[in-house]
Amino acid sequence: LPVPTSRLAVPRFPVPEAESVSSVSVKRVIDGDTLVVIADGVDTTVRLIGVDTPETVDPRKPVQAYGEEASHFLRNLLAGEEVLLEDSEGPDKLDKYGRRLCYVYRVPDGLFVNAEIVRQGYGHAYTKYPFKFLEAFRQLEERARTSEKGLWGPQPFLERTGVPLAP
Repeated sequence: LPVPTSRLAVPRFPVPEAESVSSVSVKRVIDGDTLVVIADGVDTTVRLIGVDTPETVDPRKPVQAYGEEASHFLRNLLAGEEVLLEDSEGPDKLDKYGRRLCYVYRVPDGLFVNAEIVRQGYGHAYTKYPFKFLEAFRQLEERARTSEKGLWGPQPFLERTGVPLAP
């Protein structure tokens, strides 16, 4: 587990042991928190654990402010990459839409993609369901808010609310 040194310290995340993960190719990014990988020759949709980004593809909702930016960010992180998938530690390995719930690490540098999205402000910590990095993700979100990164910056706030931030 991460070991923060202060309230706003950047948590450290170890890359999981090889026997607990599978290496797969990224086929495409659907949106800021969902991607399709090729696992054992089969297209598999993966939902990132612990992060939620603004909607861009839900047919019941309009495209939300900063959703396109979040999708673009994930595409840039993972275009043509191999990733390690670590399945959910809970009893549910799939969400209600049949997507595989995973922590995703980019190969070869080990970047923890789920955390990076929150750290850079492209999504927020999704705390509706418990997960092993919940407190660390809350810290990353607080740091992004404090730094006015991404979603928490002046322009996205105006787009979301119609209310400009005070100077």
